[in-house]
Amino acid sequence: MQPNEIAELHLLFPSNSAQYPPNFGSTSNYPPAYQFSRFPNPLYNLHATPQLQEFNPQTTCFSSNSTSDEADEQQLSIINERKQRRMISNRESARRSRMRKQKHLDELWTQVVWLRNENHQLIDKLNHVSERHDQVLQENTQLKEEASELRQMLTDMQLNSPYPSLRELDDDPSSELA
Repeated sequence: MQPNEIAELHLLFPSNSAQYPPNFGSTSNYPPAYQFSRFPNPLYNLHATPQLQEFNPQTTCFSSNSTSDEADEQQLSIINERKQRRMISNRESARRSRMRKQKHLDELWTQVVWLRNENHQLIDKLNHVSERHDQVLQENTQLKEEASELRQMLTDMQLNSPYPSLRELDDDPSSELA
């Protein structure tokens, strides 16, 4: 072993491993600490805790990481594209839904106008028929009164008649036909 060689390097990672790939995870809640030990020279055996520095796997120079980053970016691009398409599709669907709703509302208003017209026509017919009914009832009452007056006149004529054949006449005209 050379005098300037390090025998061991212990590297501890922070617990906030959600931003790092799964193979970089750790369970420690402490900031990164580096432990150097077993230097050939005992003067160099020391423990050093550097200033708090965030470990960012994107800035490390792993050859497999560059393709992984490109794949991640491509996946994010695909996901964003899908979100964009879904958003456009949802907007179109909402627009079609609003158009269907408006068309249905227009049809309902057309139906309301038609039904109101029909209702007015039926009310007019009802009023006309009701007026005609009242007229017929009045005519019928008048005709009954006239018939009653004529019967009375006929009865009076029969009683006061100097001719005996008129006295024998029956009030019921249907009896003569029999």
